[in-house]
Amino acid sequence: MPTLLLMRNANVLRMVHLLEGETRIGRALNNHLVFPCGTVSKTHAVLVRQGRFVTLRDLHSTNGTLVNHDAVSVCPLLDGDTIRVADFEMLFLDRDIPDAEVIESPPQERVEEAAETMPAPLPTPNVGADSTGRRIGGPRGAEWVGDGVAFTLTAQGREIPALITSDALASHFGAFVHAADGASRAVTAYEENYVAINVAAWSRYDATHREPILVRSSDF
Repeated sequence: MPTLLLMRNANVLRMVHLLEGETRIGRALNNHLVFPCGTVSKTHAVLVRQGRFVTLRDLHSTNGTLVNHDAVSVCPLLDGDTIRVADFEMLFLDRDIPDAEVIESPPQERVEEAAETMPAPLPTPNVGADSTGRRIGGPRGAEWVGDGVAFTLTAQGREIPALITSDALASHFGAFVHAADGASRAVTAYEENYVAINVAAWSRYDATHREPILVRSSDF
């Protein structure tokens, strides 16, 4: 299970498991992780875990969110990535740490900022197949996972999970996902261009040997 190390001034404050679904970060008490600091927005950011994939989304915070020192709006995370919110730092680890705690659910009431910035879920599209009947994207086919299209690559008898981000699909293949049929268009864009996308994914894996494989706009 992925783990998040919370730090401030180089001191580890907490270690928490990232459960399936959302982990909200902010100053307000109805967040999963509460950072009591005036430079942290009431609803600052959210981490979304869907299986092997964890994505960070900044919720239009006043002072922004950094991943590896770069300001981001949406960013899939890899093992060892650092997240900074004001003077709080979080280290994302794609592995289980037994001593990490499970975060209790916060109060259910939502503040106005969260309602304005949280994305609505998109419908799951149908699974596509190639001309031979094999599923494109691996045994389960390509799947929309909230901020990109997940697929698998076969190597040495096992399936390596991979994801192409929504911004890469938009910038290189014209698949804009901010619409009711955005998930279907994203998966269709992957299926129509899966050879090029798989080549980019293999290139990333050869260069980094990091799993899951993340394909971003800069990888083309």
